[in-house]
Amino acid sequence: MQQTEKYWNLINRIVLVAIIIMAGVGVVLAFTPKVRQLQEYQTTHDKLQQRINVTLAAEQDLKDKQRRFNSDPEFVEKVAHEVGYARTNETIFHFPEESGSY
Repeated sequence: MQQTEKYWNLINRIVLVAIIIMAGVGVVLAFTPKVRQLQEYQTTHDKLQQRINVTLAAEQDLKDKQRRFNSDPEFVEKVAHEVGYARTNETIFHFPEESGSY
């Protein structure tokens, strides 16, 4: 009787450990896709945040230029020259870019 009871206790322990291991594996398998999905969402979030930061920087640059257009006549003249405008008494010289071959 004692021997049979020892075997049943051993079998019960083995079965309990097997159930615990299977439950652990089940939990890991259940949450692995969610962890991957979370990582993808985080990557997407980081990329979008970077785009937002670039857009905000460009917006700030445009606001600064707009402010300078309204208050800095030298800046307005500089930008006008860059796009090809000149005053009536100015002469604009365009020099062709040199190619590397002679």
